[in-house]
Amino acid sequence: MNMEKEILGMLKEIKSTLNEHSRILNEHSQILNEHSQKFKEHGQILGALKVGQEGLKAEMSELRLQNAKDFGVVKEQIKTLEDSIEILKDETWTNKKDIRRVQRTMGMI
Repeated sequence: MNMEKEILGMLKEIKSTLNEHSRILNEHSQILNEHSQKFKEHGQILGALKVGQEGLKAEMSELRLQNAKDFGVVKEQIKTLEDSIEILKDETWTNKKDIRRVQRTMGMI
């Protein structure tokens, strides 16, 4: 009978230990579930950031292209202005020569 009591006592200790281990495992399972949920949320946030970043990259590419086009237009306009100034300079010089000739002819010089 003593032996049976010892065995029953040992079984109760084992059962108590197993219950404690089960409780600890349940806590760990909850923690793992929480971590899994957080990882899932972080993955969604990172995905959204990546999509946003790709959108910004596309916008920047469009802006660079538009700036290059605009720069080309401005460069062409500057070239046209330079040509016009050169023509105006030549015409002014020719006019000055004509005015001097007229002044000499009229005896104003």
